[in-house]
Amino acid sequence: MAQFKNHLPKIPINNRYFVTNTLFMALLMLFVPAYAQKAAFLTEAQTVEKVLQQASIQDWIKGTINEAQSDIEEYSHWENPTIYYLLDNPRLRDQNATEQSYMIKQSIDLSGRRKLRQSAAEFRLLSATDATQSRLALFKAKTRLYFFDVLYKQLRLQAISTWLQHLVELEKIIRKRAFAGDVPGYDLKRLQREHASAVTHQQAEQAALHHSWELLNALWGDYDTVDFGSGVSGELLPAAPVALDQLLAALEQNPALQSLAKQKSALNLNSEAAERWKIPKFNLGVGAKTFNATNYSDTALLVSIEIPLPLWSQNNAERIRYRAQAQKVDGKYRLEHQKTYGEIRGSWQELTGLLQAIQTFEQRGQTVSDELINIASISYQAGEIGVFELLDAYRERWAYDLDRLDLMRKARTASIELDRLTDTGIIP
Repeated sequence: MAQFKNHLPKIPINNRYFVTNTLFMALLMLFVPAYAQKAAFLTEAQTVEKVLQQASIQDWIKGTINEAQSDIEEYSHWENPTIYYLLDNPRLRDQNATEQSYMIKQSIDLSGRRKLRQSAAEFRLLSATDATQSRLALFKAKTRLYFFDVLYKQLRLQAISTWLQHLVELEKIIRKRAFAGDVPGYDLKRLQREHASAVTHQQAEQAALHHSWELLNALWGDYDTVDFGSGVSGELLPAAPVALDQLLAALEQNPALQSLAKQKSALNLNSEAAERWKIPKFNLGVGAKTFNATNYSDTALLVSIEIPLPLWSQNNAERIRYRAQAQKVDGKYRLEHQKTYGEIRGSWQELTGLLQAIQTFEQRGQTVSDELINIASISYQAGEIGVFELLDAYRERWAYDLDRLDLMRKARTASIELDRLTDTGIIP
């Protein structure tokens, strides 16, 4: 054995310390910015509030509501009256004779159509309010997805830093055996190659994190304030959902479904108003007519009434249109109800299944990975296995951490979608 050791190539001094120095610098570059910016970490609640409170969303909400309120204002009062004036100069026997007519006209509807249309406008306002809630739920879900994507990328970087720490531990083991002359210089070279690969992964994940930060920052439109040195804080793994029956019981309160239901109510009221064509709106006018001549003058009362005769149309087009629109919205509501019902069940099943998978994965995977590392380290120091087997054991623990993060991210995505489907209202 001693003769074999004497024939082993000597490990150059620069190779012995190269790995230690480069790994130390990589870890220092990774941890120092995160520690320095710890106080600036952004939470999920802060991010959602920042997005929903921005002026563009607030203006969109106010504009939508004000537009719907304008319809209520339109039907809340009678139409404006009109003033009628006529001057006539007959000049028959008396050149100074003049005839003047004054009249004020008012459109009158005794059928109750205006009140029905006002009620329909009120339902459209409620529908618009629910529609904004549904849209805000989408904004919130998108914001949360981007937020947790940043958190996911941060945790992947932490997993790489852990892998780099493990490489430092491996370097100590290999260097110890190299000093004793038990291993060839290839082992250190192979470790350097593994380190270079880990640093490449680190740089790629850092670029991906920058991309996720830009997407998140774009939601509030302040593109110049993104700080790649800061981070987000939170739990990537979501909590377990409430019982499925409880979620489905609140399905009718879904803002999107509520908006469609109130649209249908508004159209039904408009359809009812259109059916009252047999009591037409008429114009009533009251005024005076005066006649002035050289030797004679007189004043008389003027009354006029204008009533449309339903000879060629009985308001068929309006009645058909509102009935068709109500039928279309009713069908859309039932389709949306079926779709949302299935999506809630699907998201709930996916989330509960993923949470169970994560629990099983953590219970079995982490223990096995730690045991593999211990066995590989002892076996390598005893000369029973080579550097490939040793690196494979450590790399398996890295793969375990990344697989666990992937499962947690999928669970969080399912949780966000379930929250969006069951969110009954957001106060921006």
